[in-house]
Amino acid sequence: MRTRTNLQDSEDELQWRPIGQALADHRRVLVVDDYADAADALQLLLNANGFECRAMHEAHDVCAIAETWQPFAVVLDIAMPELDGLELARRLRATPSTSRMLLIACTGYASGRDRERAREAGFDAHCAKPLTPQRLLALLKKAVAMSPDGTNGSAAPRGQEIT
Repeated sequence: MRTRTNLQDSEDELQWRPIGQALADHRRVLVVDDYADAADALQLLLNANGFECRAMHEAHDVCAIAETWQPFAVVLDIAMPELDGLELARRLRATPSTSRMLLIACTGYASGRDRERAREAGFDAHCAKPLTPQRLLALLKKAVAMSPDGTNGSAAPRGQEIT
């Protein structure tokens, strides 16, 4: 069942599950995109906005890095050589230590079927390229601005549903 969102299906961001399912008790974000310039630019943007961000350009070590570094969110490109973002999402969801991370697809594949495949793979949200960085940044900031009881507050942050 799709979670309520403040955006229409035709816009560049969809959210399917409540952000509250991710544990945002720190501000670590892992960005994975085989297009190095895009990943590095997003890393700079997130670092400048108070997130601790790592950018990866290859998919092979993503699950191992996510398991040891424990980001609260992983932003994945879908179309990557050898191991795509859909398979990475399935693997992250299948591992207990990474299963609750906020997974955000950031991809040029934005048809209705592409979005459905991302949802089925376990993504929490979908951002279409060309990316509107402000929307992604707002989603991440909202996720870390929540208190443990799911309200806005200054206690240990957790995520919430975008409405």
